[in-house]
Amino acid sequence: MLSFPLVLACLVCPPAQAGAAPKDLAAARVVIRGLSDDLAFEFAEQLRMESSWRKDFRTSLQTYLLKNPSQDPATFPLVDAAPMYDPREHCPAQPIARKRLPSDGARAKRALERFHPSNSAQDIEPGWVYDYAARTLRRTAHWRSPHRLLRNALLGAPPDQDLAIANLELHLDSGELTESFRAFSHAYADRSGTVFPGVTLYDAWASGAQMEMPDVECLGIIHDLRDDWKTWRAPVRAQDSLYEAISDLFFPLRQHRGLRHALALSYMVGDKEALGEYGSNHAQLHALWESCSSTPPKLLPRLPAAKQWRGFLETWSEQVAATEGLHDKARRRADALRSSAIQTQALVLRILRENELLPN
Repeated sequence: MLSFPLVLACLVCPPAQAGAAPKDLAAARVVIRGLSDDLAFEFAEQLRMESSWRKDFRTSLQTYLLKNPSQDPATFPLVDAAPMYDPREHCPAQPIARKRLPSDGARAKRALERFHPSNSAQDIEPGWVYDYAARTLRRTAHWRSPHRLLRNALLGAPPDQDLAIANLELHLDSGELTESFRAFSHAYADRSGTVFPGVTLYDAWASGAQMEMPDVECLGIIHDLRDDWKTWRAPVRAQDSLYEAISDLFFPLRQHRGLRHALALSYMVGDKEALGEYGSNHAQLHALWESCSSTPPKLLPRLPAAKQWRGFLETWSEQVAATEGLHDKARRRADALRSSAIQTQALVLRILRENELLPN
């Protein structure tokens, strides 16, 4: 476990600032897309250097999260293709072979858009993500890309913010559901056996989108997590009871992972839109960090087990409302983080303007 020093949460918010004009951001995206690798690297290094000079609240949080790393971030494993359940093992009477689509094909891209995989649901392009099934950080395919850093800065994210968030998510995960996450980390497939790259069973179930539920994947989950090889056999007839059993296995994962991912984001990001389905809990999450002086080890003992998830959120919401000044402190915390994001956005625009790639 990392040792985090205490971060004092007494914030004095700067005056409210407006983000960059949409037309300026659109023009900057076009410029960044056309940059040579050498120029993109030069600008990204300037962005990294000037971002490190900042002395604001968000920068202090990132510095703490990345202090004394357990290993060189460049040595974390790359994101792997999701494993596939073997139809011969789980459905020997109906062994429909699995075939993975090319990741750059139109069908694969449509599936990504449809199921909104949890690590790519935001516009921010992470270079590192936390893998709940392996309990490690992983590097994405474009983790080295300077173009990625510049695009992220246009959205308010400085270099290595994604690494810090993934690192915090690792330390908020107690690991008691790792085996279940491993089962749901298998690749999603349709009834014909087509496997969609970048979409796991967790992604498909978490998306809320209509999906096909082949026997191979459904029984693979049951076999792995319940070691039950008798209740259902392929071809499955009692599908409703099978789907209900899988739902019972899935929803604790969503509650566990969803809360921790939202907490890791809200530690350093002020916009409630970034929290997705936890956006309505925006103030409560910042209040939770405020009540812990933004010190992760203080939060860990307070995190609920999946079964207590709803009660935890409801009780904490009532506490925030009943505690004088806590909601205002949470708002100031979020405002300070939003201000930092706006300044990061302004920094990358200034770099492009100084190099006469955007009009002043």
